[in-house]
Amino acid sequence: MAGDPDKPGPDVLEGFPHPRESAQLFGHAKAEKQFVQALHDDQLHHAWLLLGKEGIGKATLAYRFAKLVLSRANQSGDGASTTIFDPASRDVQLITADTHPNLLVLRRSWNKKTKKHAAQISVDNVRELHRFLGNTASMGKWRVVIVDRADDLNMNAANALLKMLEEPPAFCLFLLLSSEPGKLPATIRSRCHKLRLEGLERPELQAAIKDITNRSGTGLPEGQKLNTLLDLADGSVRLALSFATGRTLDDFREIEQILDFLPRVDPLKSVEIAERLAVRSNDQNYHSFVHLLSSQLAKRIRQIVLKGQGDKPALAQWTRLWETINTQKSETDLLNLDRGNFILDLFAKIEETAINYGGLKL
Repeated sequence: MAGDPDKPGPDVLEGFPHPRESAQLFGHAKAEKQFVQALHDDQLHHAWLLLGKEGIGKATLAYRFAKLVLSRANQSGDGASTTIFDPASRDVQLITADTHPNLLVLRRSWNKKTKKHAAQISVDNVRELHRFLGNTASMGKWRVVIVDRADDLNMNAANALLKMLEEPPAFCLFLLLSSEPGKLPATIRSRCHKLRLEGLERPELQAAIKDITNRSGTGLPEGQKLNTLLDLADGSVRLALSFATGRTLDDFREIEQILDFLPRVDPLKSVEIAERLAVRSNDQNYHSFVHLLSSQLAKRIRQIVLKGQGDKPALAQWTRLWETINTQKSETDLLNLDRGNFILDLFAKIEETAINYGGLKL
């Protein structure tokens, strides 16, 4: 269906191309082979759930599946003898331009007045799917629905989608993307064929960000900075790109210093960071900072466990704090709460845990 040029994807990094524009897939060859084989054998499940952490290529893979299915539907013969689709074909070009009439992408709505995306995918968004499926397919018999991300479905939207997954229309493929499958109802998960995707290996990750930065005309970091960013990204292209364009290395040093000097957290530094990240125009750095802090906490907990150090009650308390941080961030983002207060509360909890249970210095 025709795209809105003023409506960016909710999870697309500003300044970089959309996953549907990618001509290459980095990693996930096994998952793509499994899908292609099912298509070739006419054993294609009507709903696929692509699972994996944020930014590892789930959307790129989903759009490749859509290109395969929709271009195959307009080929002569069975069209399944190859895994390669013609990038110059009309179907592929329309998908790349977000204007294919047989493809619908369900995502959080964009408000032109506030210039923000809705916090969740609502039941009104799913009603758009009802209309889409109620119309006759205009190019071939197949239709494809991408839900990006299924984690963003609110309860009513999830229930409405479930009904369609229970009684799917003929020649309709659902592709659901999820970074946090625990947020999805078990009934939805059980009706999907699951593809579990891992983070990219270092050579694939470096090749992917080189391809994207070349296409966007942005510079690629070099030397030790690149190595550090690749390490911190942990297999995620999105994180690597976000880190490359933000102040990640400075944030990383701040976080390491804070964790090294526990049990006390410098109150002036806490306020400085909170004020900086509270600014709404600073979205990218806010998300990157909290991700880095969460990942560094998890890394230190794992290393202490592997070294056989620390007592179990203390490690259990730090693990609960790590879970609390991620939960509170999700609530802060969902309810549009004050980010500065969230950051200050986060540092207070870290200090309290360190005072009561000891720090995490390696």
